[in-house]
Amino acid sequence: MSLSVIAIILGSAVLHAVWNAIIKGGADKLFETSLKTLGGALFMLCCIPFLPLPAPASWPFLAGTALIHLFYYLFMAYAYKNADMSYVYTLMRGSSPLFTALFTVFIMGHSLSPGGWAGVGILSAGILVMALDSLKRGDFNLTATFFALANSLVIMGYTVMDGSGVRVSGEPLSYVCWISFLNFFPITTFVLARRGAKAYWMYLKTRWKYGFTGGVCSAVAYGLAVWCMSRAPIPQVAALRETSVVFGMLLAVIFLKEKLTPARVVSVFAVLAGAMVMRFFV
Repeated sequence: MSLSVIAIILGSAVLHAVWNAIIKGGADKLFETSLKTLGGALFMLCCIPFLPLPAPASWPFLAGTALIHLFYYLFMAYAYKNADMSYVYTLMRGSSPLFTALFTVFIMGHSLSPGGWAGVGILSAGILVMALDSLKRGDFNLTATFFALANSLVIMGYTVMDGSGVRVSGEPLSYVCWISFLNFFPITTFVLARRGAKAYWMYLKTRWKYGFTGGVCSAVAYGLAVWCMSRAPIPQVAALRETSVVFGMLLAVIFLKEKLTPARVVSVFAVLAGAMVMRFFV
C-alpha cells in the first residue's frame, strides 16, 4: 500500500469523525442528522448529473440501504443525546466488526482464525474497559449504550447491502453518490412528521452551515474509502479506517470539551487494535 493511499484513508477517517462531532455538537441531535443528510444530498446534486446511472440491478440495494440508514441516523441521534461522543462513537464503530465476526462464525458457520479470535478478545476488552470506566465515573447511560450497540448492527447491515449493491451497479462512484442523495429522504420525512416543518426550518436557519459541512465531509469520506478499496486490499483499507475512533476521541476532547480519562484512552486504542486485527483475520 502506497503512502498516498494511506494518507487518503486516514483523511477519510478524520472526515468521518468530523461529521460525527458536528452532530454531537448540535443542540438537537435529531435535526442535526437530517441537516447532515441535506448537506450531502445538495452536494451530490452537483455530481450526479455528470455521472451515469447505476445499473438497474443495484436499485433495490439503493432503496434498501436508504431505509437502513433511517435507523442509522435515528439510533445515532438517540445515542449522542445521552452520552459523550468519545463513548458512543467508539462503541458504534468498534462493535460493528465484532458483531460481523460473531455473525459469520455463529450464524453463517464460517471459521475464525486464532488471530481473528485474538482481535475479538482485544476489542471486547476495550469495550468492557470503557463501560466500566463510565460506571466508575457515574455517567454510564444504558439508553445511549443500547442505541450505540444497536447502531453497530445497523452499520453491519448497510455494509453488507452496499457491498452487494456496488458490485452489481457497474458504476461504483455513481452508486456512492446516489446513496448520499437518497439518504436524505427517509430521515427528513420522519423528522418533519415528528417535529413539524416550522421547527425544522427554524433550526435549519441557524445550523445550515454545519449541516452542509457535515454532509460534504460524510460524502467525501465514503467516496475516498471506496476509491482506496480499488487501489489497495479491502481488509487493509477497512483496518486503517478504524483509526477514526482515535480521531473521534481527539475531536471530542478538543472541540466538545469532553473529559479524557486514562481508562478511556486505553479502551479506545484497544478497540482500534482489536478491530484492525479482526479486519486482517476475519
